[in-house]
Amino acid sequence: MDKQLQRGLSQREQPLSRLSPERLRAWRLYFESALALADVLDAELARDAGIPLRWYDALVHLEESTDGLRMNELAERILYSKSGFTRVVDRMEEAGLVRRVRPESDRRSILVVLTDQGRAMIDQGRHHHRHAIDQHFSSHLTDADIKALTRALDKLSAHARPLRPGRIRN
Repeated sequence: MDKQLQRGLSQREQPLSRLSPERLRAWRLYFESALALADVLDAELARDAGIPLRWYDALVHLEESTDGLRMNELAERILYSKSGFTRVVDRMEEAGLVRRVRPESDRRSILVVLTDQGRAMIDQGRHHHRHAIDQHFSSHLTDADIKALTRALDKLSAHARPLRPGRIRN
């Protein structure tokens, strides 16, 4: 009985996480670099193309949908937080990059549609964004690094995407 009690106590004293220092370091480096790169890419895109990364993200999704997207569909697809998303679309509309349209078939819905000016902006932004990705990400990794990182991130994405509340799952 003493052995069972000791075993029970020692199991309860185990830390909640059994992550090795190497796994914790990998997480920290991933998290730190992802946040830092997002900040750098956002600042450079704003400086060079005149739009924040959050707008670029929305414009890319709208470009992929020729008929536009319902507000809730667009909000589900963006990578950034949905907090304040309506204000983001308001600002993009004021800048002439998107417009809101009520479809004839469903007067309750509002579609967000890319304008010609929005298409021009996404083309300009794409050039600067891809240059920044190469400068701050790709050029620092070998082809083998890219393959290994892609394999690892595919696994993480397959696990994480379904866990994101209110987001698309595929």
